[in-house]
Amino acid sequence: MDKLLLEKLSLAGIAWLLDVSETWLQGYVNQKYACVEQRVGRLVRKTLSFPKS
Repeated sequence: MDKLLLEKLSLAGIAWLLDVSETWLQGYVNQKYACVEQRVGRLVRKTLSFPKS
């Protein structure tokens, strides 16, 4: 499922392929996004920390 989400496919198409409801799939995507967003936020802060002049 995660590999399909990386492709340029609609959620409706993925739901149809996997035989799950669009509502369930949207909830799954929302949970995945919440986890990824938190990890990326921490990485950006570390990367963008500049030395004080």
